[in-house]
Amino acid sequence: MLSRELTAREKLVLREVIAQYILNAMPIGSRTLSKRLEGRFSAATIRNVMADLEELGLLYQPHTSAGRIPTEMGYRLFVDSLMKYSNLTSREKDLLDSQIGKLVTTDIKNVLEQTAQILAEISNLLCVVMSPPLREGVLHRLDLIGIGGGKVLIVVTIQSGFVRSLFLEVQSEVNREDLEWLTAFLNQRLSGLKLSEIKSTIHNRMKGADIEKSTIAKTLLDQADRIFDFNDQDEYLVGGVRELTLQPEFYNVEELRKILTVLEDKSLFMHLFARQTDGVQVKIGRENAAKSLSSLSIITAPYKFRNLSGAIGLIGPTRLNYPKAVSVIEYAASKIDKAIKE
Repeated sequence: MLSRELTAREKLVLREVIAQYILNAMPIGSRTLSKRLEGRFSAATIRNVMADLEELGLLYQPHTSAGRIPTEMGYRLFVDSLMKYSNLTSREKDLLDSQIGKLVTTDIKNVLEQTAQILAEISNLLCVVMSPPLREGVLHRLDLIGIGGGKVLIVVTIQSGFVRSLFLEVQSEVNREDLEWLTAFLNQRLSGLKLSEIKSTIHNRMKGADIEKSTIAKTLLDQADRIFDFNDQDEYLVGGVRELTLQPEFYNVEELRKILTVLEDKSLFMHLFARQTDGVQVKIGRENAAKSLSSLSIITAPYKFRNLSGAIGLIGPTRLNYPKAVSVIEYAASKIDKAIKE
């Protein structure tokens, strides 16, 4: 918490220091800033303002003779009340529109993977896209297809458009009429239910019919946990490792290795994205609960894919282009939602 409100001059100087530091990754001196502001204030005046901002905990001086750089508190104030949103270029919008538009006709995982890479290239940050938890998807329909040799192909289609297929070994002859009857019966009983609900209640829902007379039905019930288990589909897709290596903060190989190690911790990201609520959230440095993320800023936003929800995250050093990052992640999240509705 600040001890007092900033003056208009202090806000201007803080905004310019952060903008220049984001751009150049170098401490900003009073003389440089005076030139940037086209002589509106003398170097001496700016030096005094910087000293006041340092006293407030918004800037600090890495060395006695150096200029100032923002603190985490300085970045937070900038994000909350000083920054101006950065508009995406026509090319950037076209790239995202073209890729996200494929969601209605293409496998969701492939589209989100490509979207992550585009977001990384636009923002020059690491992008993590958490795919929707498909176990909460709603079953659209089941199809059972006999393929000979005592095998049945089961095709599970959920309302998000995701399709999963797997084989079922049946220890008897597969009868076409049997398959057609069972397919109709299953869809009547199970369509419109969540996959997690089907998995836990399918035995009760299959009662009241001649299921025991059907070897295929009995085998399907025995294998229900495997057929309707979509937990292994919950994952995050990463794009932009190359972009991260271009940031000065990660020229040190050890620092980069730390970040890449964090990416391997699936439980950490599942926890991070599970807490995502409506709107864009910006966590700066030590605001991130996990110590391993304390040198990073993470910007996240939820997205809707029909009846499912996922999240997008941009990750980089605390010295990142917040206006651009917030704008691009907000645009992508809203575009995913609109793509399904159009």
